[in-house]
Amino acid sequence: MSARHVATILAALCTGAFSTYAAAHHSVTANFDPYKKIEIRGAVVEFLLRSPHSSLVVDGIGVVDGVRQSEAPERWEIESRAANFLRTEGYREDSIRPGDRIVVVGQPSRQGLKRANSAQFLRDDGSSYASAPAVNTTFHPQLRARAGLNSAPVFVAVDAKGIQRVAGRWQPPFQQEGTESVLPLNDAGRAARRAYDQAQSPANTCEPMSIPEAFHSPSYFVDIRLTASQAVVRNQAYDIVRTIPLDRRSAPADTQGLFGVVTGRIEGETLVVESRAYPPSKWGLGAATQVNGGGADVPSSKEKTVTEWFSVSDDAQTLTYRYTLYDPVYMTRPHTASIELARVPEDTPMYPYNCDKNAASMFSRAPGVSLLRKAN
Repeated sequence: MSARHVATILAALCTGAFSTYAAAHHSVTANFDPYKKIEIRGAVVEFLLRSPHSSLVVDGIGVVDGVRQSEAPERWEIESRAANFLRTEGYREDSIRPGDRIVVVGQPSRQGLKRANSAQFLRDDGSSYASAPAVNTTFHPQLRARAGLNSAPVFVAVDAKGIQRVAGRWQPPFQQEGTESVLPLNDAGRAARRAYDQAQSPANTCEPMSIPEAFHSPSYFVDIRLTASQAVVRNQAYDIVRTIPLDRRSAPADTQGLFGVVTGRIEGETLVVESRAYPPSKWGLGAATQVNGGGADVPSSKEKTVTEWFSVSDDAQTLTYRYTLYDPVYMTRPHTASIELARVPEDTPMYPYNCDKNAASMFSRAPGVSLLRKAN
């Protein structure tokens, strides 16, 4: 193996582990061992660019921490990043073709299954399979530091004044979900969280994460546009689009009725959004991989309410997103928190999420059962 090949694999491990973990809707560390390395060499059977997990099927030989797993090729299924993230790295639907010889380096299944987690796919010479130039989509200083990049702020010129400075494209930081919910749960909330079953999570059916949890999805952009009469807030995660009237009227936030009834107003240079009448959801208060869930989904009832405040720093480079979340059915009191998002250039691509139910339920199917469209 050449020195170049080794260096490329090490780089793939360093960036891939962070990138895939940030994109996941199920816990990567619960399904794959980050302290072990697997290398799979073989021939591509199928590549599917999809969300929340792109998939690669390889007939090859796996080596885990230097131990060869078989003498003859076996069928391996590799979970990878969501389609929008792989697109920014230069991957397209036809970047990896059936029959291609490939090297996959990542983390093996904790359950000993023929599955692995990887964010980088390499040719025999160590070069990437990406078929287009990568696009820089890492702008938040904290994310840049985690990825081993220069963590200095990326300045984006802004000509807007007043409340219009809230408009733009923004990137949230990475937030570790921990092992407990940060919400003040009552007995019903704690019981519901203890009853969490990954196989029953709405994550398997492509139900979008709710508000405010969608803002905790690291790397996924948030886009805000303002007119005199309305604000449109779009979360790249799950393609969430909410339209908020700014004349103190109440209106459905979205056409499907998933994000309640909203009322918006401008207070000085702050956008304020109040929402209620959310439909009950098994992860309406917290998702397992986000801070409000902390390792398990937390449900919400029809009594859930959210108030959000959007304001920017003096230099217009940081968006402070503050919210108060409350559901008397599952919480003892309202919970207030805030995060700081970094402005990104307006021309940074914001690829669609396009959730795929086969990919969403990847971790909840029985061992040995494939939900891939073509490979069986």
